[in-house]
Amino acid sequence: MNLENLVGPSMAVHWLYLALILWSIRFPQRRVWPPTQARSWKFALSWGLFLLAVAADLAFLLRGGLRDPATRPGRWAVALALSAVGLFFLGWGIQTLGLLKTLGLRGTFVAAGPYRFTRNPQYLGDIFLLAGLMVVAQAAPARAGLALLLVAFLLMPLAEEPWLEEHYGEAYRRYKHTTPRFL
Repeated sequence: MNLENLVGPSMAVHWLYLALILWSIRFPQRRVWPPTQARSWKFALSWGLFLLAVAADLAFLLRGGLRDPATRPGRWAVALALSAVGLFFLGWGIQTLGLLKTLGLRGTFVAAGPYRFTRNPQYLGDIFLLAGLMVVAQAAPARAGLALLLVAFLLMPLAEEPWLEEHYGEAYRRYKHTTPRFL
């Protein structure tokens, strides 16, 4: 299959995912993210668009290639450092929060582990990881898709914070005032 034929649909998926986050920020009473119920259209739409976007980016990365490490070793060092930091925060956040809450489903309030330092360690990890991949991605569609996902992860806390305040009340509000959104 020719990947060039998938550039348009791939970018549409990325923009739809970003629009879903923006919708959830603008209309918190009709938010789609976080989905809160596993068997809901919001869950299927949120995670379906995200997985399609990631699959497209991986396909463009693998097919379009990565920058040659022999010609740009400094670029690769930066990419590996960013990706390592990203994977560290992502893994630590998932391990601390648990899989269900990582998927956006409700659970108990957590302010331990990496959540002592940042309210969004998993988003922070995703941002670092995406930035690392962007540094070495050779295919323009991969870089564009990764950039759109990075913007989505920067905005996702704005969609989640009203929901967190609704569900965890004063405990979350106190936490929000003592712990930074990212760093």
